[in-house]
Amino acid sequence: MPTSFPRRGIQKQGPRVPPLAGEMSEGQRGPRAQEIPTMKITAFDITHMKRGRSILQIRTDKGITGLAEADGHLFEAFLRDTIEPLLIGEDPRQIDRHWETLYLGSQKQIPRESKLRPQIVGAVDIALWDILGKDAGLPCHALMGGAARFDIPLYWSVGSGWKKTPDQMLDDVMDGWDQGYKSYKIRMDWKNYRQDANPANDLAIFKLVRDFLPNNIYLGFDANNGYSVPTAIQQGRAFEDYGRIDHFEEPLPQYDLPGLRQVTDALDVAISTGEQDQDRWRFRDIIQIGNPDILQPDILNAGGPSEILKIYELATTHNKPIMPHSPNAGINSIASIHCYSSIKNAIRPHEFSTEFAPPLDDIAELYGEHIIPHNGTITLTDKPGLGIDLNEAALAKYAE
Repeated sequence: MPTSFPRRGIQKQGPRVPPLAGEMSEGQRGPRAQEIPTMKITAFDITHMKRGRSILQIRTDKGITGLAEADGHLFEAFLRDTIEPLLIGEDPRQIDRHWETLYLGSQKQIPRESKLRPQIVGAVDIALWDILGKDAGLPCHALMGGAARFDIPLYWSVGSGWKKTPDQMLDDVMDGWDQGYKSYKIRMDWKNYRQDANPANDLAIFKLVRDFLPNNIYLGFDANNGYSVPTAIQQGRAFEDYGRIDHFEEPLPQYDLPGLRQVTDALDVAISTGEQDQDRWRFRDIIQIGNPDILQPDILNAGGPSEILKIYELATTHNKPIMPHSPNAGINSIASIHCYSSIKNAIRPHEFSTEFAPPLDDIAELYGEHIIPHNGTITLTDKPGLGIDLNEAALAKYAE
């Protein structure tokens, strides 16, 4: 005859079991842990500027505002249509969850239609990290594991070599020299639709700049996707034969990973790529297929601090040095430097250029003098969040 068991919910309560040795009884336990205070996103404000990127402000019910720079009117369209319905009322400190919602798709909307470009997600992510730091009363780099160094060397990046003479490019390099920079990069800005257009002039530019700079000064060369595989190998060997070259950046169109491996295998100079690429999965493929020597993620293109930190971990796992893109003076560049300061293999200079942003005096007026480089170095502060002091009067002055 089958054994009969008491029906669920009506069995009598048995004797109280004494606590095990070393275990606290209920009376010994303290009061319930205090719940974490809530915070909610209340508004997204976007200010379009006369020059440079628009400024995003994410506001909260605690009076804390996070800052980032975003790509203008296109960003605002996605902001109003997709981001606001998903994030208004949410806790801004749950950053990873919000990143996945925006980048991978939301169940609140049709997932395919709610997935956003990494540059859009990246801007939101930067502002959320700013909120997280301000709420904790700590600089972002402290929340990323702590800064390995506070003085970050920069390299002076000058471009449009495709339309300049060697003397004109040298003049641009000398501007950085006069400001105290100790590292340099010359960019040809060919892009992949002008392949192998004028490698002889590119080489002449490299030679003239290399002759000007002392041999102990860092010099990188950026083809900006401008060469085929045989031309890239030929150019790289010519650079190596002439003098010191510290990295050869984007020799091929960024989608040609098999070709990139050919170039990397053929040359001694360090090959670098990654500024146009997004997320950890793409960088996994870059490492496995293209195998460049140096990875150069851009904080906005990669998807923000949350994702670029994962890319940094991936790079460390594969023993790949990092040399970040994100050259503009401003909020996003400072966010990139917070991230870069937190990794141990941050041994190369961070990119810096004055070509894509408002004048440095305007930037200092908007955000504070401390975000402006001095003698080719930028110094992190211990201010909470990203350490940006937004000047509302200057914001109104430079707004569209």
